[in-house]
Amino acid sequence: MRNFTLIILACLYVIPAFAQRKCGTEEAMQQLIASNPAFQKIRERKEARLQEMTRSIKQSRAQMKTVYPTVTIPVVVHIVLKNPSLVTDEQVQSQIDALNRDYSASAPDIPSIPDAWKGRLGDAQIQFCLAQRTPDDNPTNGIERVTTTRTSFSVSNSASAVKHVSSGGADAWNSSNYLNIWVCNLSDNYLGIATFPEGYAAREQGVVITYTGFGTTGSAVAPFNVGRTTVHEVGHYFSLRHIWGDESGCAADDGIDDTPLQGNYTYNCPKFPVTDACSVDSPGIMFNNFMDYSDDACMLLFTSDQVDRMRLSLNEDRASLLSSNGCVPLNLLDNDAQILSVTSPFGQICENSIAPSVILKNQGKNTLTSVKINYLVDDGSLKTYNWTGSLTALKTTTVQLDSNTTEEGAHILKAYTLSPNGIADDDPTNDTGWTTFQYYRDANFPYVEGFEGNTFPPTGWEIKNYDNSYTWELTSDAASSGTKSIVMHNLAYNTNDAIDDILSPTFNPAGHDSVFLFFDVAAAAFSSVNSSNAVWDSLQIFTTSDCGKTLDSLYKKGGAGFVTRKQPVTTEFVPMASEWRRDSVNLTPIIKKGQFRVVFRNISNAENNIYLDNINIVTKNTLPYLKEKGIVVGPVPVVNQLFITFLEAPNNLDYIAIYNTLGQLVTKQPGTAINNSNRFIFDLVNEPNGIYFVKLIYRNNVKTIKITKVN
Repeated sequence: MRNFTLIILACLYVIPAFAQRKCGTEEAMQQLIASNPAFQKIRERKEARLQEMTRSIKQSRAQMKTVYPTVTIPVVVHIVLKNPSLVTDEQVQSQIDALNRDYSASAPDIPSIPDAWKGRLGDAQIQFCLAQRTPDDNPTNGIERVTTTRTSFSVSNSASAVKHVSSGGADAWNSSNYLNIWVCNLSDNYLGIATFPEGYAAREQGVVITYTGFGTTGSAVAPFNVGRTTVHEVGHYFSLRHIWGDESGCAADDGIDDTPLQGNYTYNCPKFPVTDACSVDSPGIMFNNFMDYSDDACMLLFTSDQVDRMRLSLNEDRASLLSSNGCVPLNLLDNDAQILSVTSPFGQICENSIAPSVILKNQGKNTLTSVKINYLVDDGSLKTYNWTGSLTALKTTTVQLDSNTTEEGAHILKAYTLSPNGIADDDPTNDTGWTTFQYYRDANFPYVEGFEGNTFPPTGWEIKNYDNSYTWELTSDAASSGTKSIVMHNLAYNTNDAIDDILSPTFNPAGHDSVFLFFDVAAAAFSSVNSSNAVWDSLQIFTTSDCGKTLDSLYKKGGAGFVTRKQPVTTEFVPMASEWRRDSVNLTPIIKKGQFRVVFRNISNAENNIYLDNINIVTKNTLPYLKEKGIVVGPVPVVNQLFITFLEAPNNLDYIAIYNTLGQLVTKQPGTAINNSNRFIFDLVNEPNGIYFVKLIYRNNVKTIKITKVN
């Protein structure tokens, strides 16, 4: 008997048990606001609009006495566990079934709704299906299993780690066309977390559920095994707030008129009615609402106003889900060739020759052995490439088309398939792919760009907005000179370490000895520059000599040494005239690499805005003696300042010291003190006239140069 008891206890020990519901959605939102306080105003404006529109829809619907049409949302479930088979296909389907029951007010426990709330029951008429096709039009059952080495995932940043392969998770499918649900082991007893429509990057939009609170079978554990954790989190995904307004006390509200005021969340499964300080009379608070914290068995309804808000959010914020074909099964035809994408050229190219490259996909049943690929640039001449090979159903291959030349300017390249296996294509609607690209001739020295024109980016410039969020933009709010500059709105940027580049035109330094970049910059921080903050907005400057494939770093500044207003700025920073600084970068070291572009990179950590203006790239000729000897010391004799200039910055120079004839050290500088002009500057104005010795102390030798000081 004793052994049997131990076995039972051991089994109970390994099954996670949650006594109370814990949702991380609002907590993550507050983290986001704390890192980016400007977002609070954005959220308040959004909330006000949702409340206004919800009331308007409610009135209209009451007058028209209409019901919502049924819509179906494609779902992909990413199971990310050390043993992803722990969550079975049947368990996943049980969760989809639970969603469909609760979002159509058809669950079998509907009769358990207290009579006081039955008149407020809302029917969202939203249905969910497991995706039938991937974003690349391959068949799927809508379930992706990923084996991770991670024991659990934190809800920090809306559980962002589980949403990326690079951090042990699974990348989202296109969130415009799919509701992404990640099932994993959430740490700290959290049951779930969701993203509101605003504030999060597209690749992180969706819902995360712990595996013991997902579905109604398998690993789901009571009291959270009726599938309503996911129902709750999907409510957040469609803009619903917690029913108590996420703050204790009666002043907070969820923005919904037909849910009673409620002072705080409700745990477990209390007996109706429950009153509190905010709703003191029966029927009291609506603890049966899906947006409270009750156990699954006691969660029973969305109200009509909640439904109106969700349908409004679906139509305004997530409308692309309504036109997604993710729920439509693939119907493979016999012969169907497709240009899945045009991979090159793309963006700004540095030469006027192009070598188009496309990804060809066999979307048909029959093995694809031949196909014509037609392609043209803009409205130019049509070219044909005859492909042959052996491509089985749903497989892809990269096809390199014939090279061609292009004219200066912006262009569209279109490619489409024709005659798969020598016969007509069974589905010509998916034949065509296209890309945009630009080519501009080299810019001339000296180069000046003040961003005063009406076109942005200016001719030859290129913006790379890697996350399709905030990026470099033209502004009239501030300028070092003129009326315009460019700005990165880092205060409103809510993603850490987000990168945005703006690239200059191409330059050819051939025939020039040295090249220098000058620019005006203004910047501020939200945090105190004296704080222990380890991450700041920063500006980096690179050059690329292979059209962006590799970068040479020449400048990096952030934090206290970078900002031009030293006091924290908690509103949008707009610099005054005195808050601009002129910075410079010596581009000479990259001349030997040939043609180059300058890359201005903003790295945002949600501090405050960075402005750039008056980009100036100039060349200088090198003195013949400096070219020949590699170093110049002068003027000789020296009167005030002594300049020691190197042709190239020495990488093994420890320091430079100046001694008088008595062997006494007058002054010294470390080798790292060299400036952007490859120069050291010594001020000898207060030294007596006479002979001095300049010693260059290298790691393995010493070089001495004699100079004379005169008035």
